[in-house]
Amino acid sequence: MASGRPITECCRELGLNSKTVNDWVLKRRRELGGEVPAGDSDAELRRLKKRVRELEMENEFLKKAAAFFARTQG
Repeated sequence: MASGRPITECCRELGLNSKTVNDWVLKRRRELGGEVPAGDSDAELRRLKKRVRELEMENEFLKKAAAFFARTQG
């Protein structure tokens, strides 16, 4: 719940680093606005790129296997 007080004032009372708390507040506002945190999207992109590479390798193997069996059948 927002109190309308500046972050720096609240942090001073609680003994917290205002930069850290401000980062938390901005991140939460972005999440509530539907944005995906940058770190999460980077990790997801890396995971998806890895999966694409795996599928491309599987596809290449299956093409070679199909060609091999087509030769042996004919």
